[in-house]
Amino acid sequence: MKITARLLSGDACDVKVEHGRFASITPHKTKVLDLPWIAPGLVDIQVNGFAGVDFNRALESEEAWHHATGQLYAHGCTGFLIALITNTEEGFRERLRELTARIRHEPRNCLGFHMEGPWLNPDPAHRGAHWADWMQKPSVRLLDDWRTITDSLIKLITLAPEIDLDASIEVIRAGAPHGIRFFVGHSGAMGETLTRAREAGAAGWTHLGNAAPAVAPKFENVLLHALAQPGLLASLIPDGQHVPPHAFRALAQALGPRLLLTTDAMAGAAANGPGTYTLGETQVTVGVDGCARLPDSGRLAGSTLTPFEGVFRAEQMSGLYLEDVWRAFSTRPAELLGLSRSLNAGDPADFCLISPDKTPDLLATYHRGECVFEAA
Repeated sequence: MKITARLLSGDACDVKVEHGRFASITPHKTKVLDLPWIAPGLVDIQVNGFAGVDFNRALESEEAWHHATGQLYAHGCTGFLIALITNTEEGFRERLRELTARIRHEPRNCLGFHMEGPWLNPDPAHRGAHWADWMQKPSVRLLDDWRTITDSLIKLITLAPEIDLDASIEVIRAGAPHGIRFFVGHSGAMGETLTRAREAGAAGWTHLGNAAPAVAPKFENVLLHALAQPGLLASLIPDGQHVPPHAFRALAQALGPRLLLTTDAMAGAAANGPGTYTLGETQVTVGVDGCARLPDSGRLAGSTLTPFEGVFRAEQMSGLYLEDVWRAFSTRPAELLGLSRSLNAGDPADFCLISPDKTPDLLATYHRGECVFEAA
């Protein structure tokens, strides 16, 4: 397969794909107008559910899995992590057993799991939409339990190290040899606690700016402490609701090459609009504004953002170039997971084709050289 397209840098190129990988990407030698733009497939490290399907509940059928993953393809996502939120130990086992079986049978664009709980801070300022009663201290025993079920599919774990710093460090060190990455999140970790977690191997902060106190000291707060940690990555949700536009701009520009983007999507994303959806055992109301909230407290409970839309919203809010925010939602999260998903010879041919006018119009998505979505 051969495609002539324009890189986000502006350069026209000829792309050759063979056996599911890029065989060559070379400069195009003649002037061609109206070329589509080509960019790496998007990689979302936190997807709770999508297109009416809640990954935190038993799936109704194989078709539900095919529908959710297919809709992620339709929104430019060639790789994603299922985010499993805080649950009971047996609840986690059930979800991991079912989903692991589905991934092994038909992985599609699913890369594995992001365990967002139960090792979080139960304080109301930090717990978000998670059930505090099910939270617990980090445990190598539970980590081993998860690994026994999933083998190598646990890719990312979010924890709050201040709950038990020694236990957190033990878990981080136990998971690292198996390729598991750790983020801090739903946490009030600052100062020495955050430094020690990072030195032990914590690589980033999950949805920075959320699951944090609404009012905090102007200098002693998790935002500044996270930004001050050398090399610490941080994901942001670019829906304009989790982090307002002015704050998103400040955080994105401060993070620079440490910026990651994620949707934190729940079942209401790419679904049937306003209504009631689930996030595990919790009922969530999606309003006419597209905002997903708990009906009793009004707390945010995931988002209805889609990956492709998220890149362009991030560009608008951050003031960064599209090429920069696209990297934060594609090659950088892939690198976090130990994957190479760039537009380079030898890499898997995972890419998006975008309309020539560079507007948020996705023309096609390719996964391992196969067209998995094409606009009508």
